Amino acid sequence: MERSEAENFLYREARLLNTGKNREWQKLFTSDAIYWVPANDPDADPEEHVSYIYDDMDLLEERLGRLESDYCWAQQPPSSTLHQISNVEVENDTDEEVTLRSNVLIYEYRNNVQRRFYPLQTFPAFCEHRLRKEGDEWKIAFKKVALLNCDGEIHDLTFLI
Repeated sequence: MERSEAENFLYREARLLNTGKNREWQKLFTSDAIYWVPANDPDADPEEHVSYIYDDMDLLEERLGRLESDYCWAQQPPSSTLHQISNVEVENDTDEEVTLRSNVLIYEYRNNVQRRFYPLQTFPAFCEHRLRKEGDEWKIAFKKVALLNCDGEIHDLTFLI
């Protein structure tokens, strides 16, 4: 995979997240994928340490169902996000698997009390995507979003990052 193809993949993923097309975003994953947001050391074993998110695809399906529910009070009104991607690196593991590393700056805004308390949340993160070729398409087999401020005060992570 060339870097330009990797960047296009990551930009498409960001666009889907930013436009609230969560089910289209979900289709970017393999059926056995893991979506992980560590709550501390990004190199720790997620099965032995606390995580903000550590979802297989069944749990991601459940998470999306909750977000789409009329009873998801933490997302009333829904967050608006902007994902800014940089420093994309491609590690070609094989013709069928590749690892992408990038930096992302995620801005989150909610048009509610946030205007009074904190007008815009910013989440800088280091990302790792492991992609696997399925047919003619690259799919996410593993995604890790290591928040720079993971051990700091985070007000709300009820949106998809």
